[in-house]
This record gives sequence, C-alpha cells and structure tokens, in this order.
Amino acid sequence: MFRVTAAVAAIVLGVAMLALPGPAYAQDLIVCSGSVTVHYAPPLGPLPQSTTQEVTERLGADDDGSCTGPFAGGIASTVFVQQVSCLAQGLGDTLVANVVTYNWHNGQFSTITYTVTTVVHAANQLIVTSTGTVTSGYGQGRLSERIAVYLDLDVLSCLASSVDQQTGTLSVTIA
Repeated sequence: MFRVTAAVAAIVLGVAMLALPGPAYAQDLIVCSGSVTVHYAPPLGPLPQSTTQEVTERLGADDDGSCTGPFAGGIASTVFVQQVSCLAQGLGDTLVANVVTYNWHNGQFSTITYTVTTVVHAANQLIVTSTGTVTSGYGQGRLSERIAVYLDLDVLSCLASSVDQQTGTLSVTIA
C-alpha cells in the first residue's frame, strides 16, 4: 500500500509542478497603486436615480503611485449608467460586470472584465473589491483584482443632492 500511495503522490507532485509558472511569470505580475475619481451626473442624492458615472483610474507614475512589473503606470476611463444614491452607494456595482481597459505607458493595454464585486462599509470607508479576468491584451487569461477605497460620503451632502464627485485610492493586480 505504501508504494501505491508514494507513486500517486509522486504523480500528483509532478503534475502540480508542471502547472506552476516559470521564473518569468513573477516578472510579468502587475501590482499597481494609484487613485480613482468618479464624477456623478446628476449629483448623488438620498434616493436612487439613473446616474451617469465617469470613472478615471490613474496607476503608478500617472498618480504618484507605484507599479511593479513591466509597466511604470497606466490609465483607464469608463462611463456607465446605473441606479445609485448616496445611501445605496456602491451596491449597483455588485449587480453588473465592469469592463475596464487599462492603457499602459508603453502602448500596450489590458481589458479586464470584473464579474464579481463586493462592497463593504467599514471604519468610515467604502471598500469596493472586484475580481475578474483579463479578456484581451497584455495578460490575457490571467486573473485580476481591483480594490478601490473611498471615504464614506457626508450624509448632509447626500441629503442636499450635492455629491458630484468622489475620489479614493486604488490598487490593481494582474497575476
């Protein structure tokens, strides 16, 4: 019985080692920090309404952030419309897939479809975590995680329907 178990373990270990990425993979890992800015039109108020959100993400050298991997930085801009309010902020992100194209400094790009998003309110912050897959461009087929952290919105501004912009920190990983 010992020989069969050892043989099975050797086969499993061999298959696992074949699946491990080579040394070049670690160099291809992208980990960037930066900022995210969202412009709301019309401004957010206490009740959900159809709102255009223009999102600009600046990574690495484009925002005094940092990037490890093959790029010094990049930028992404997306526009989408969804039902949103100050009091239900971020919850709409959990219902739709977000498609973001990062344009890297050297002319390459990565289009990522984030299919799973979680929203957490903790310690006066809104934390939006999205996971997905690079669907085209650099890193195609690899996994990605994006974490945006914003300060919770001021309730008085929300009641006055005057929140037209929000800025936070951002991290993006492609592995």
